[in-house]
Amino acid sequence: MKNDIDPMIEIRKHKDYKKYAEEADIKIRIAEEVYRVRIKKGLSQQELAKIVGTTQKVLSNIENGDVNVGTILLYKISIALGFTSNNFVRIYKCAAGA
Repeated sequence: MKNDIDPMIEIRKHKDYKKYAEEADIKIRIAEEVYRVRIKKGLSQQELAKIVGTTQKVLSNIENGDVNVGTILLYKISIALGFTSNNFVRIYKCAAGA
């Protein structure tokens, strides 16, 4: 007997699906922007980690979208990479679907 249940349709029915999907999307947008700008500046993860006072492993987790970035660390990263309002618009406007 063939199972006609689509797991993606079923998971979208969960009451918290939209909240978790939005959180995951923002983590990915932050990851992409940190990675993009870090590479553009010619910095390794280890170099950026030293500048902001964290470890390469933490930066790797951020760039993989595996962690929620705290506000203080995100602030330090944004200063070190020279983020402008355009970087934050790219992260949050895209995440909002605009």
